[in-house]
Amino acid sequence: MKVCMISGSYPPAKCGIGDHTAHLAMHLARNGVEVDVLTCRGNPVTPSPSELVNVFPVLSSAPALDTAKIALHAAEHRCDLIHLQFPTWAYRRSVSVSLLPSLLRLATRVPSVATFHEVVRSHPVNRLRLVPIACASSAVIATTEEDCRWLRERLPLHRGRVAHVPIGPCVEPVADPSNRNNSRRAECRRQLGLADDDVVICYFGFILRNKMLEDLLAALRNVSESCPRVRLLLMTGFDRTEGSYGAHIRAQVAAMGLADRVIETGYVSPAEASRCFSACDFATLLFRDGASFRRSSLLTAMAHGLPVLSYRSGAAPAGISDGENVLLSPVGDVRALTDNMLRMCRDLPLRLHLSRGALQTARRFSWPAIAGQTIELYHTLR
Repeated sequence: MKVCMISGSYPPAKCGIGDHTAHLAMHLARNGVEVDVLTCRGNPVTPSPSELVNVFPVLSSAPALDTAKIALHAAEHRCDLIHLQFPTWAYRRSVSVSLLPSLLRLATRVPSVATFHEVVRSHPVNRLRLVPIACASSAVIATTEEDCRWLRERLPLHRGRVAHVPIGPCVEPVADPSNRNNSRRAECRRQLGLADDDVVICYFGFILRNKMLEDLLAALRNVSESCPRVRLLLMTGFDRTEGSYGAHIRAQVAAMGLADRVIETGYVSPAEASRCFSACDFATLLFRDGASFRRSSLLTAMAHGLPVLSYRSGAAPAGISDGENVLLSPVGDVRALTDNMLRMCRDLPLRLHLSRGALQTARRFSWPAIAGQTIELYHTLR
């Protein structure tokens, strides 16, 4: 089987959907599927780790204008189907992407699949842009059960075309996360300037307002009063932030007197990020809309066996269980967040329990499992 994958971004561009595309393509290739990835011009594409994945940075930011180019590529390379990843920042909110599946139906007989990474939680205007894509595609993939239900309810004539296939971790473990190698942990801590008895909190992901880092810093300041060995490892870069938000967060660190407790790694390679996870005791990942499986940073922490402290907004999604695979506080409740953070710092048995629950949950979101589900869907369209 040969697949033509369409994604506006691709590594090393810093985009979660680009990372998703790269992981999916690699694991499809490992299962015998040949994959060509067509991405936007200007992406500083790195060679794929799999020789079966060929990357072509040939598209514009208005995909509908590239219809003939995509159709010609599919014909010349004998592709069996076209798979569109939506959205990505590289399309620059272009409405033309909504027309692409319809135009491809006119230009080629190759069936098309569209993966929607944001539906229910996206802006209403963006949800409207999904309708023509869903109606013209041979199949639609929703990455959360919530999004899958929403699409099936709003598009009853196309209900049978909608499938749920989750996303996976954006960084895969380089070593067995259930085996906490003390020597590897100690070496990584030493390189980061951390002591053996430090309690290390991990933050992983972009610096964005909906990640509520002000709450994380406020809780860290509160906890540091009774837990002097607590440290925060910021595994992120500050070059992709919303306006001056990155500078604001750095100013908050200084204003709260936390400069000696916060360590910035900057952007690191996936292998280095995986190694850094081994140095941490738990992760604190806060989201304005609550923890959910549409967050690759949450899945990444779980895949590495890290206990996760997060927020809940209303009822937690199915599969997220407070006290079993995560520890949750109400959104915006810094006092409750502080109490839970202090529990995590002091209670090693709790961390071990949450770690086991996280690893068990993460098996459902492994890339081999995701590739297998995707291939099953592909076969229904041939």
